[in-house]
Amino acid sequence: MQRTLRLLFVATLVGSVLAASLGAIPRAWAVDGAEPAIATPGPVGDYLRRAHAKVHARWAEGYLKQAKTPPAAGAAPADNTPRQATVALTVRWDGTIAEAAMRSFSGSNDFDHAVVDTLRKSGPFPLPTSDVLSDDGYAHFEWTLASDGRACSAGAKLVRVEDPIEVSLPRLVSSNRIEEALRRVGEDARNGERAMDRFARLYLGRTVPDPVLDASASVALAETGDRVQVARLKAALGSRATVKLAAKGLQKLGVDICESVRDSLMGTAAMARETAFEAVRVVAATGGNIHGCRPSLEALAKDGKQPQAVRLSALEILTTNFPGDVRPLVLGLMSDKDAGVRGAATFASVKKGGGRPEMYRLAPLLHDKAVEVRGAASAGIVRAAGDLALDQLYLLARETDPRPARAVAAELGAMSSAPSAEFLGHMVKRDNREVQLAAARALAGRTDAAARAELDSVKTSSTAFPELLAIASGSAPAAGPVAGPTDQAVIALQDLMAHHKDQAVGWIVARFPGWAPQEAIDVLGAWLVRQTMPAAAQAPAPAPAATGPSAAL
Repeated sequence: MQRTLRLLFVATLVGSVLAASLGAIPRAWAVDGAEPAIATPGPVGDYLRRAHAKVHARWAEGYLKQAKTPPAAGAAPADNTPRQATVALTVRWDGTIAEAAMRSFSGSNDFDHAVVDTLRKSGPFPLPTSDVLSDDGYAHFEWTLASDGRACSAGAKLVRVEDPIEVSLPRLVSSNRIEEALRRVGEDARNGERAMDRFARLYLGRTVPDPVLDASASVALAETGDRVQVARLKAALGSRATVKLAAKGLQKLGVDICESVRDSLMGTAAMARETAFEAVRVVAATGGNIHGCRPSLEALAKDGKQPQAVRLSALEILTTNFPGDVRPLVLGLMSDKDAGVRGAATFASVKKGGGRPEMYRLAPLLHDKAVEVRGAASAGIVRAAGDLALDQLYLLARETDPRPARAVAAELGAMSSAPSAEFLGHMVKRDNREVQLAAARALAGRTDAAARAELDSVKTSSTAFPELLAIASGSAPAAGPVAGPTDQAVIALQDLMAHHKDQAVGWIVARFPGWAPQEAIDVLGAWLVRQTMPAAAQAPAPAPAATGPSAAL
């Protein structure tokens, strides 16, 4: 008997669990007509459809089905009047309901009470995503429930509660809600340009984990004169990956790069010194003032205790940027104990186009014991005397080390005479792969007919190896940057700003989500400096037709 009772208890318990589980599964729609789908697009529509599943179980499957049950005998007839009511629903970050208040009434207190009660008890809703949260941290909806076939899809829409854009933009950007921030910018018709300015500065002012992107954004702000970026850029000077960007930005802000890197130049940390050299090169290459670096560089070049690479870097910067001023230093280093330094000083001492006097001065060094000096002297006499020096290079054929030949090839590549091309043609036939490649590259860099003829002979040679043939045929990888998507986007923005300025904000808002981070940084940087565009770029153009620039972009 007890065994039977226990089995009945277990069966009852299992039945209750199954009934509860099956009861939670939506059943077929009981009201006449098909419930319309929520057609709101994008992430907002996705959230509304997930929330609808919660409401549907209580309204369509619960209240409306009970309402269709025939009344008991003798009871008042059911009210079949079509009704609908709308509730303003506020949902917290965790999906729980903070408030449910009537927005429009149905004319029936019982129906209105059922609508509010259904929506309250449908919670908690799915966790609101950033796409549906308003500036107050809540998700706000207006939900309409109906007694007819529309049921709980009679109306469901997101209501945005937004702060003024000057208040909301900083919060949206800092929380990485970039698309929402751009939506606000695009909708601010009266202050579109000012809003885009604010967005661009906030976006570029963020600290991002990628050091190159972070430095790029800082440089973009530096281009506008933002001196807040000085500390950010000085920190980026210490990294090999970001030193060029940092130096460019600091130069734009008028910061003395020599003062910024002096400690690194004279310190003992190899990496810091290498990045300091690179920073100085960047500033010098763009016409910046590096006179303040000269004392430190001269000290490094003369210091025999420094590694050879350090001395050579210092000497290279000095001779490139102060050729006449450092000539006494150069002549002194020609007798240095280090062969590499002697070679670099020898080449730096050459007066380009100095003719026979320079050639005769360097000729004895063609016999020097150090290959570095022989290579510098060989290249130097070519630089000084051109074709006159070719007869002096007979010793080059005896060299087993390829470095002198490579140095000579580099100088011959800058010439355009037939004798120099012929000399390179002989070098291509040397039994040394490095010499052959150096000579072929020198020929490929020239545009004269004699050089092209020598390259044509390489193409028909049966002994030419693939890499040599690639150089001769022009199929070797090209050196130098190739314009990419970022350049194209910036050029497109500049064209739009010059001719159809009123369309620029909408153009950025529409395309921003599809840009890579570096592309976005470059475009926003170009936007911020739009007032400093050259006058020629801002020349007026005819108004665009339907297929004009804005359509093409």
